[in-house]
Amino acid sequence: MTVDTRARNAGDEVARAPAWVREADRALAYATAEAPLLAYATPRAGLARAEIVASFEKGAPRAPRWEYAQLDPDRAQAIAAALESMASVLARREPAPLAQAYVARAREIALEGALSCVMGTPGFGARARERFEPGGAGSAEASALAAQWIATGVATDVAADVEPAPSDRVCTSEGQEPSSLASRLRQEVGRLRLPYRVVPSSHLAALAATGDRVILVATGRKLTAVDVERTVLHEIHAHALPRYRASTLLPGLFAIGTARGNDDQEGLALVLEERHGFLVGARRRELALRHRAVEAMDAGATFVEAVRTLLDRDGASIPRAVVACERAFRGSAGETAGLGRERVYLSGYGRVGARLRERPGDERVLASGQVAVDAIDVLAPFVPE
Repeated sequence: MTVDTRARNAGDEVARAPAWVREADRALAYATAEAPLLAYATPRAGLARAEIVASFEKGAPRAPRWEYAQLDPDRAQAIAAALESMASVLARREPAPLAQAYVARAREIALEGALSCVMGTPGFGARARERFEPGGAGSAEASALAAQWIATGVATDVAADVEPAPSDRVCTSEGQEPSSLASRLRQEVGRLRLPYRVVPSSHLAALAATGDRVILVATGRKLTAVDVERTVLHEIHAHALPRYRASTLLPGLFAIGTARGNDDQEGLALVLEERHGFLVGARRRELALRHRAVEAMDAGATFVEAVRTLLDRDGASIPRAVVACERAFRGSAGETAGLGRERVYLSGYGRVGARLRERPGDERVLASGQVAVDAIDVLAPFVPE
């Protein structure tokens, strides 16, 4: 087999990527750029969070009624057909594990493209379960962990679920003050000389999100200093740095991501949070509530019913219950099931944590791109020591 002799930034001891990788990389990179699932799952219109919270506080709860942009179905079908053609050729001609990793990612991207066509429709949730399945690896353990973190948080519920005290507050997340989240992200980007822009966004449910050379920061949020530093660690060291390292490596699957690579990168982020003392108290409760919101949704609850479940069963405050359900129901209008991606955080945390306890050296692979635990052995030969 011929090989690509231009393995970037790697010594002779690093494995060389097969020649077919270049063409496969181009195809997958193009497809991911055309159908970015999380971008399509970000609402373009609907009730603002403050309106939803107020409706619950008044005793007349309202669904968010989100609206979304959608990928053109013909475009999605063309992308899926091209990806399946490539996957079929590789599956037949290249039985090696690397080729099979490309096949798995191609089919995952095609599924995400199909999801991007049906944002906001009643059938979206059922299709999303194909991508973020309720019974995936580690789901039982994640469910048990969420219940445990909820139970241990009840005793400190007031401290965990109220807004930060005025003395603990920093300025708004997007402010220009040195202590704001946006400023701290820019400082860390500059310190590490990363080619990333920090851009405010009014549409984020999360505090921040890392994309292709950009880190989005939610606007209008009040945060503690601990929230700021945790988010900087999460976005820079678990997302931006691995993506930057991936841009220096071949094969391109490091940057494009393996199947479930984006999911396990969230698990790595939580492992790093734990290592630095951030995965405690209110942060655990936040993650547990998001997981429980997805479980309520999977059991058939609407957005309003899921919020009520978190209020009545788990003792959450109205603002935190609404935020948790916003993330669970992304991609829907709130009456039917949404994306359900929040389940990957705790399952990924368990999966990545277990792997690194057994094989600590594998962290260099996970930190080199969007790499799933299942793909570590496939991509490890391409990562310099």
